[in-house]
Amino acid sequence: MLKMCYIILMKHEKDFIVTTSNGTRWAATGASFADVRNNFFGNKIGLKIESIALGELFTYEESEELRREKIKESCR
Repeated sequence: MLKMCYIILMKHEKDFIVTTSNGTRWAATGASFADVRNNFFGNKIGLKIESIALGELFTYEESEELRREKIKESCR
């Protein structure tokens, strides 16, 4: 009996901050800087990438506050 094993390579996605040429900051996730650059949605609408940095756009506290506000607004 032949047994086959499959190895699945998982890309560990990280959080990035993409800054466009007009100064707007966007949150993005990806496996690498190149992955984020290639898959950034702004490329499709003509936004130019100024820089990409590793990190989260909001702190944990800010994210929780935004989440609570979103839940509050959706209940109205």
